Amino acid sequence: MSTAHVPDAASDWSVSWRSLAAGGCVAVVVAAYLSVLYDVVTVVDDPTLFVGVVVGAVVLAGVLRALPWTYAVGLASAILVGGLGLYLSAVPPAYFDALSPLRVLQDTVALLTGYSVLRMPAAGAWATAVAPAPTFLAAYLAFRGQHTRAAGVAAATLGFFVLTGDSTTTTTLVGVLAAAGAVGFGTLAAHAASARQTQVLTVALAVMIVGSATVTAVPGGQSPLVPASSSNPSAGSLVSADGYVDVGGSLDLDPRVQFVVESERASYYQAGVYDRYTGDGWVRTADVGSATAPAPTGERVRQRITAERTLDVLPSAPVPLSVSGIDAEVADGGLLVDGPTLRAGDSYVVESRRPVNDSVDLSRETGAVPDRVAATYLQLPDSTDDRVVDLAASLTEGAESNSEHAAALERWLEANKQYSLDAPKPDDDLVTEFVLGDAPGYCTYFASAMTVMLRSQGVPARFVTGFTPGQQVAEDEWVVRGLDSHAWVEVYVPDRGWVRFDPTPSGERTSVEQQRITAARASGTESVDAAGSQDGTWTPTNETTTTTATTETTSAGVGQSDAPTEQAAYGVGNLEGRYSDPANVTPPTGPGGATGSSGGPTLPPASTLLVWGVLVGGAVAGARYSGLSGRVYRAVCLRWLPRGDPREEVEEAFERVEYVLERQHRERESGETVRDFVADVHADDRARRVAALRERARYAGRVDRADAAEARRLARSLAAENSRLPDPRR
Repeated sequence: MSTAHVPDAASDWSVSWRSLAAGGCVAVVVAAYLSVLYDVVTVVDDPTLFVGVVVGAVVLAGVLRALPWTYAVGLASAILVGGLGLYLSAVPPAYFDALSPLRVLQDTVALLTGYSVLRMPAAGAWATAVAPAPTFLAAYLAFRGQHTRAAGVAAATLGFFVLTGDSTTTTTLVGVLAAAGAVGFGTLAAHAASARQTQVLTVALAVMIVGSATVTAVPGGQSPLVPASSSNPSAGSLVSADGYVDVGGSLDLDPRVQFVVESERASYYQAGVYDRYTGDGWVRTADVGSATAPAPTGERVRQRITAERTLDVLPSAPVPLSVSGIDAEVADGGLLVDGPTLRAGDSYVVESRRPVNDSVDLSRETGAVPDRVAATYLQLPDSTDDRVVDLAASLTEGAESNSEHAAALERWLEANKQYSLDAPKPDDDLVTEFVLGDAPGYCTYFASAMTVMLRSQGVPARFVTGFTPGQQVAEDEWVVRGLDSHAWVEVYVPDRGWVRFDPTPSGERTSVEQQRITAARASGTESVDAAGSQDGTWTPTNETTTTTATTETTSAGVGQSDAPTEQAAYGVGNLEGRYSDPANVTPPTGPGGATGSSGGPTLPPASTLLVWGVLVGGAVAGARYSGLSGRVYRAVCLRWLPRGDPREEVEEAFERVEYVLERQHRERESGETVRDFVADVHADDRARRVAALRERARYAGRVDRADAAEARRLARSLAAENSRLPDPRR
């Protein structure tokens, strides 16, 4: 018999499975950018329509796969233009009115330089509008077997979201590897490559994963091979000029002085307003500022703010009316914007009008909320747990006004949740785990929880960052440190505007902050003090308390003239009897009766499992390519023969003999009898004897224990002699 050859059917199968692998890789790249868009949609909208248009795009590509290439590109372009047209009909009228070619160019450049899609108005509509066009084109090319082109379309789309900053490291890595796999497997299928070439490609993909896990362009970047750790990197302040605030993980705030304030009254200093909650952070969208509110009717306050170090924000007491000393604007959202970065010694003056803080007066305001405010400040992501909604409803039962809802939730959070800067980073939705669990949190946890719970009850609320009043060092002067950076809640009260509520326990927060200031002084940290703050907190001369270092514990974090007054005014005690005491309400339990998230082991994220799957596949291919798997098989499986029925033992022994013969000579062809195969390869007497025993056991049914023992002994002998021979199929 001639030397064996690979049958045509096997060749066809080899090409088919490589083509299938290439198509699967294309699908992974498409899924990578669709996962980014899906996350955007679930934050702001119901994803049903999004899923429908994506499925429709794939089905359409399958139906029109015979369409010429140029027509397919034209159809994809038409789908994209039509989708963007529908998106423009969903954006706020103010944005549409300001639309111009220059505005479109500016927005495009912004997206390509890190402006997150989540910051766009009607972000869910935009994601639904742009998803079908690249999906249709990539699917069309994949159905036609043009896997390289399909991977290029999908990879380019994913690259867009890498530039916007919306694609995570793991999503990007998986997409890049899948694109490389699509090109590689598609090329192998087109040229009917050998199994060894396929193994080389698989190993190359695995090496790419290992390289990305050990060498990263981002210092301190998280490896995609393992889930994220339970804490975030330390931060000197919660306040920044970024349009996104990540919530969760331990925090190390800067004890050094940030700025000094000269003013008649202590105030919270507002620096950032955020409207869109993502489940693990807050985003400031283009809608912030467009939802105007009535002008505050409280007293005026004037502040001179002098920077002690570089500041990229312009804090001010709410609500700013005018600013002088720097070139900045007062936005409708109650912020100073478009100003310069301040250096040490720079100063500016802000005139503000404080909101009314009379709880009785505010509780009477039960008027209608403007549509624009409701559309912007009632958003909740799909991850919001129904148990959180139900708890908020029970806590605010009987409340009639927005301020009464806010007071109830504020008091419950203060009474039932623990404060700590060493809070764990949640694995799932932050508010769900914090509200229903027993882990501690700091101000961003408290403010996020209250904002979400208020929105779930139809009360417009927003997440605000800035600074507490700081340490008072004179009758009209305060020193504000990084430790005084803070987050709180602003609630929309009809006919009154935005009113501040602070659910974070002030006593616990102040104590933690003062401990860190004391430790920083003891360690010799520079710039912890300014304007005489090292001498202790200033107190009025007509009080019996003296100005000593021991009095700092009452005001290192919260000014004593502003915060307690408003906290008392908003307290539930003023509304007692109107509805049930929220401090006595217990959160609903999670699965298994435990509060919050269920215990026990949990699987890593799907993206991590996918990357590990590719890595394991590469390791297996490498083992086969190097012959390691064969050596392991010969060392263990060839010599280990289980005991059992004599006929089964003989069959197992022959399987090992056949494996040795195939390694020495060639594979047994389909339809070739055992007798012909053994004769053609000129097998020795041991192999012929085992083959004869197998033939007698299978067809004559005559085999006993002695025959089985002989077959096992001969099979082991052949395996031992041939364990070091190279595989001729390599």
